[in-house]
Amino acid sequence: MIRMLLCLSTAFVVLAFPDAQAADPLTESPPVNLIAHRGGVVDDVHIENSLAGLKAAIDRGYWMVEADVRQSKDGQLVVHHDHDFKRFYGDDRKVADLTWGDILKIRSRIGDARPLSFAEFARACREKIRIMVDAKAYTNLDSFCAAMLEALRENDLQDSAMFIGKPEIKERFKGKVRVSTTREALRAAVERGEDVAKLNFLFEHANRLDGPTIEFAESVRVPVVVSINTFHYPPATHMDQAHADIGRLKALGVAHFQIDSVYDRWLLD
Repeated sequence: MIRMLLCLSTAFVVLAFPDAQAADPLTESPPVNLIAHRGGVVDDVHIENSLAGLKAAIDRGYWMVEADVRQSKDGQLVVHHDHDFKRFYGDDRKVADLTWGDILKIRSRIGDARPLSFAEFARACREKIRIMVDAKAYTNLDSFCAAMLEALRENDLQDSAMFIGKPEIKERFKGKVRVSTTREALRAAVERGEDVAKLNFLFEHANRLDGPTIEFAESVRVPVVVSINTFHYPPATHMDQAHADIGRLKALGVAHFQIDSVYDRWLLD
């Protein structure tokens, strides 16, 4: 039964991403596709959204990487999760209050790295890995979307890109890339007659996603992406709970896992 489900899962990957597969320079996708949360491998030597973490994810064979994107005071797209630089850089100034010139001077406590622009991050991904964009915040919506689209196109990433994050940004990119949706929004879109198979992917946390929801998404040919991140679980039990969710969802045929790298031991094989 498990072997049958895995075979169905592989077939679903081909059906779910026909346009992305045709345009993607990467090799054929394996049955399980890993999406690196917060920019790549994150551990004692790799910080979030860093070039080193991205390269480590590529070396481990990840299929896609999630990039958290904010906009600086002067309009630069910055790959950074938090609203300020406190956690990894020891600088409590906010991304939106700094120019790109200010941000270039910041260095991380681990690895002595500086924040990356989205253009730099996209160049490092070109012909190596796909991008999932988590659009966090902007200072100007028009310039944010224009710069984002330019970076994706210049690096041949637009056809395979996926977007989560701010609804108004996803709306701007709808029809240009796949955008995330909830089970409720997906059902409403199907009822309106939208071509959801080309426009959307279902994106839910592992501790919420269930069999009937997966079956519905598959029935309308919408890819299912499950999010398995450390903040979804109590700290004392997160490893055991994530392991259980991974096993359950693989058995249900889920093929796309957006994960914190601490959990990739149960998926890389």
